[in-house]
Amino acid sequence: MSAQQVEQNMPAATYQRFRGLVEAVEAQADRQGDRVRADIANQEITVHMMSPTTTHGRIVIMISHQVENQDETAATFAETRVDHPELGLCRTADLLVMTQEAYERETEDFAAFAPDVSVAVEVVSSSNPGNDYITKLRDYPRMGVPEYVIVDPRDGTITVHSGPDTTSGEPRYADTPRRYKFGDAVPMGRWTIDTAKFPRYRS
Repeated sequence: MSAQQVEQNMPAATYQRFRGLVEAVEAQADRQGDRVRADIANQEITVHMMSPTTTHGRIVIMISHQVENQDETAATFAETRVDHPELGLCRTADLLVMTQEAYERETEDFAAFAPDVSVAVEVVSSSNPGNDYITKLRDYPRMGVPEYVIVDPRDGTITVHSGPDTTSGEPRYADTPRRYKFGDAVPMGRWTIDTAKFPRYRS
């Protein structure tokens, strides 16, 4: 069953104002030499300082390359917003995977429409793991993202969540999480990722 909203819609005009504020905040930070992500949820904007490590960036690139090498109809996007305007939700994913067909349906550059996304991938940050394990695990099924993959270089694990469902009243991933370790071949949507060369965080 697909994810359904369980909260009051944010008025379209209000969400557009929030989106404008997000772009303004990120542009101002960029002018100051700072890199930030600004997310929208619960009619609030949350700003996160970005400090990706080489390990983090390497894993994102490795997954992206593998997906596109396996499937010429796939499109990958790093550090890209994903949103659901009717729910007033916007997050920034480390990596999004879509089909080219879904990408061509997109009508704007601000964010990918969540139900058009095939897989969202997050590489856990040492400084803020809760953002991936709690916040995004809550919001991605609410937005209708069908599969969410958490890659954790701290302990060398990968967790795959799937099956957005509303049976409980609150959209969540109903399928039992599939857990893997670095070195495994990990099914991710219709692709398989070789994780043998994924780096771990250095202490």
